[in-house]
Amino acid sequence: MLLPIIERSYPVPGHFGAGPTSIGSVRVLRISITDRCNYRCVYCMPQDGVTWLPKPEILTFEEIERVVKAAIQIHGIRRFKLTGGEPTVRNGLVELVGLLKRIDGVQDLSLTTNGQRLAELAGPLRAAGLDRVTVSIDSLDPARFQRITRTGDLAAVLAGLDRAQDAGFDSIKINCVTMRGINDDELVDFGRLTVDRKVTVRFIEYMPLGEAAIGPAAGCDGQSRPTDALISERETRGIIERELGPLTPVNRQTESGVGPANVWRLSRGRPLGRIGFISAMSAPFCATCNRLRLTADGLLRSCLFDGGEIDVKSILRGQNPSLHALADAMVRCVRMKPTVHSHHGNKQMSRIGG
Repeated sequence: MLLPIIERSYPVPGHFGAGPTSIGSVRVLRISITDRCNYRCVYCMPQDGVTWLPKPEILTFEEIERVVKAAIQIHGIRRFKLTGGEPTVRNGLVELVGLLKRIDGVQDLSLTTNGQRLAELAGPLRAAGLDRVTVSIDSLDPARFQRITRTGDLAAVLAGLDRAQDAGFDSIKINCVTMRGINDDELVDFGRLTVDRKVTVRFIEYMPLGEAAIGPAAGCDGQSRPTDALISERETRGIIERELGPLTPVNRQTESGVGPANVWRLSRGRPLGRIGFISAMSAPFCATCNRLRLTADGLLRSCLFDGGEIDVKSILRGQNPSLHALADAMVRCVRMKPTVHSHHGNKQMSRIGG
C-alpha cells in the first residue's frame, strides 16, 4: 500500500490538465542538493539573502540515490542534473557523483554551477564520473560580474572553465541570463566566445521568480523589479547577428543533453562553439517540457514557475520507502504540469534548482 502523498498545487483557472501528463515524456530529473549558495545574484535572491533550510530537512545522499533508482528502474529516466543553490558548496559532492554514476542505468550525469569552486573541483568531479558541466556567467566584465553576483570573482570562474576543459569536459555550456540595462551590451562579447572555444553559450531570458530583485540598484522587494528587464530571444539574436553575421540553425540532436535550448552557430569562419537560446518567457515550451525537479528538501516539482509539488521526503522517511511509492509520486507530479506557466514564479530560484 502506498504511503499518503502530500500534494501542493497552485491553481490558475484554465491552467492545468492539458499539458504533458505522461511520465514517458520525462527524460531528465533535475536534483537540487542544497539551497545554499556562495553568491547573492540580483535575479535569484534578495540582497539580504534568504533563510537557509535546516540541515535535517535536506535529503541525504542515500535518499537521493533511492529517488534516482526509482526514476531509472520504473520510469526509464536516464539523465540527471545536479543543481542547487550552488551544488559545489555541499560537502561530499564528489562522493555523491561517484555514488550516482555507479547506479546501473545512469546514462548522463551533469552539473550546473556558478563556477566559483570549479578550478579545484573539475578534476575530481571528472574522475568521479561527471559527464558534463554548465557554468553560469552573466557578465564578462569583472566589476559588473561582482555587482550582479554580489560576491563572485570572474577570474576564478574563468580559471574554472579552463580547468574543466583540461580535465576532459568536452561539452561545456555557459548560461547567461540576459537583462536589459544590466548586461545587454555584452551579448556580442558572449557570442564571440564561441569562435575559438568549444562551448555552447546559452542566452536565457530573464525569469521573474520569488522575491529576487534585478539590477545593482534594486532593493530586496520583488516589486522593485523593472518591468522591461526581459530581452526576448528575437531581440538577442538580432543584436548578435548585426555584429557577428547570420546565425545558422544546428540540428538539436547533435547537441549534448536534452534541454530546451534552440541551438545555432555563427556562419562566418569555422567557429568551435555554438549559441543557444532558452526562451521560457517569449516562447514557452511547456507542451514539450521533459523534466521534473527535485528540491533539496524533497519536493518533486512539476514546473520551475508554478504547477504543483509532491512531498517525497515523507515517503523516503516513512515506514515503506519503496521504489514504487517514489515512482507513483513522479506520475502524480507529471499530471500537475501546467499547460503554460504563469508570468511570475511562486518560489525562490535558489530553492528550486533552476
